[in-house]
Amino acid sequence: LHARMPRELQQARMVREQLGFALNRAGRRSDAETVLAEVIREFGPSSETNGLLGRVYKDMWEEARQAGRGMEARGHLKRAIASYRAGFEADWRDAYPGINAVTLMALSEPPDPALGELLPVVRYAATRRIQADPNGGDYWDQATLVELAVIGKDGDAAMDAAAAALAVVTEPWQPATTARNLRLIREARASRGEDVAWIADIEAALAEAEARLMAPAG
Repeated sequence: LHARMPRELQQARMVREQLGFALNRAGRRSDAETVLAEVIREFGPSSETNGLLGRVYKDMWEEARQAGRGMEARGHLKRAIASYRAGFEADWRDAYPGINAVTLMALSEPPDPALGELLPVVRYAATRRIQADPNGGDYWDQATLVELAVIGKDGDAAMDAAAAALAVVTEPWQPATTARNLRLIREARASRGEDVAWIADIEAALAEAEARLMAPAG
């Protein structure tokens, strides 16, 4: 629909962000990158636009990694981290680009040295968001704390956050998404010879919740 919109609407920041999002979902990574990079050049960094661009680079990283193109994957990973971090630094209140940045930092080989500096800031932003919500946050707020605790190698906090997340889960794709992120971290750490059994336990609980929500009612 974008090409059929009035020019003024075509140039609106939100419309262009959604265009970039749609292009990436359609697999048109380069086109999505071009659209979102132009928005950032025109309007400056933001948690929304940089988060969307970070996702483009993250998808490029995963595709290159799965295809065995290691050097290329490394480059995409660095670009994804930089974009997510710039988005978080543009608005510290939005933990979404921050959690993506630290997750990818933890997956880097070796782990990005800036991880220790950024992790507590993202954790504070996520915690404040939950504290500001009279309902104590939704699934994604709690799931963010799960990932942050796993990245910080705090098993007890990860278990507590997972319990809180599972208490408010509503859709099967929610625990599936979290389990996928934890799996990437677990596999990276396992390759370094670290103890990851406790991460697998959380993944199993998330998979069980996904299966339960997918089961036919009655």
